[in-house]
Formats: sequence, structure tokens, C-alpha cells
Amino acid sequence: MTSAPVLSPAETTALAGRRRFGMWLFLASLGMLFAGCLVGFLVIRVRAPEWPPAGSPGLPTAFWLSTALLAIISLLLVAAERAVDAGRNGQLTRLLGAASALGVAFVLSQVSGWVRMAAASELPQNNLYLFGVYVLSFLHVLHVVGGLIPLIWVALRSKSGRYTAEDHEGVTDVAMYWHFLGVVWLGILAVLAL
Repeated sequence: MTSAPVLSPAETTALAGRRRFGMWLFLASLGMLFAGCLVGFLVIRVRAPEWPPAGSPGLPTAFWLSTALLAIISLLLVAAERAVDAGRNGQLTRLLGAASALGVAFVLSQVSGWVRMAAASELPQNNLYLFGVYVLSFLHVLHVVGGLIPLIWVALRSKSGRYTAEDHEGVTDVAMYWHFLGVVWLGILAVLAL
């Protein structure tokens, strides 16, 4: 079994720069996906003779709770980045664990909103507004679930002392992704609530 080569500081910095650029490209591509969906929804809305269609409900209360959860997750991840910068690994692990738990709570909150909507016969086939609510929120939840996997992974790795003040790219990348998810959710919520 061969060991990984030891990189010089310059090589490490160059690698980190490439990884960060890759992360920005990834977020930009996801941003285009969500922007395209939101523009499509807005085009439907502008062309509709009446918006929202008569009898359409407001957004479920659970969606507003979800917004608060994402804001708290972002705050926890900012605190986690500060903790790792200061070398407080125990605090880092607790903050990442709390963010992971709230990420799961976000998903459950969204599902709760969908269940309540369905129970009230507010179904996607009823009208384009409800279709948009379900599609946009479901697309976002898929990305939240996709973000939970690395968030939990980073939390578990932090517990084993993997991250230091000098080497914590995983923490930074996960935080960037979740901040992105928060901004996207605010955009979705604004478009749906208007």
C-alpha cells in the first residue's frame, strides 16, 4: 500500500484554489438550474389571466418554519467556521451536529407542509400555482437531502479530529453549499408568496 504524496505548501495552496473554483462552478450550475425553474414559474404567472388562481391557498405555515430553520443552520455554520479557525474542535463538532439535526428538521417540515396541503386537497394537478409550489419546494428539498449527506459526513469527521485551523476545507465547502441553499429558498419563497 502506498501513502499519499506529501505536498509542498505551494502545491497545497494551488490545490485548495482549484477545489474552491470547482465549488463555485458547482454552485453556479445549481444556481442556473434554480433560476431557470423560477423564470419558468414567473413566465406562467405573468401569462395567467388571474394569479394566483381562484381558490388557491397561501403557503403552508411549515414553509415559514423551514425558512427559520435554514437561517439558523447558516448561523450555526458561520459559528462552526469560526470554531475551527480558533481550533475549538469540540465546539465545531457540536455545531455541525446541530446543523445536521436542523437540516433533517427542515426536510420534515417541508414534508409536513406537503402532507397538510394534500390533506386539504391542495394538489399539484389542481392548478399551475400549486404545481409550482410542489415542484419548486420538492426540487429544493432534493438538494437539501443531497447537502445533508456531506454535512453529516463532515460532522462525523470533525468528531475524529479531522479538521484543524489550517486544514478545514470540508467545513468551508459544506457551509458554502448550505448558505447557497438558504439564498435559493428565500428566492423560491419570494416568488411563491408574491
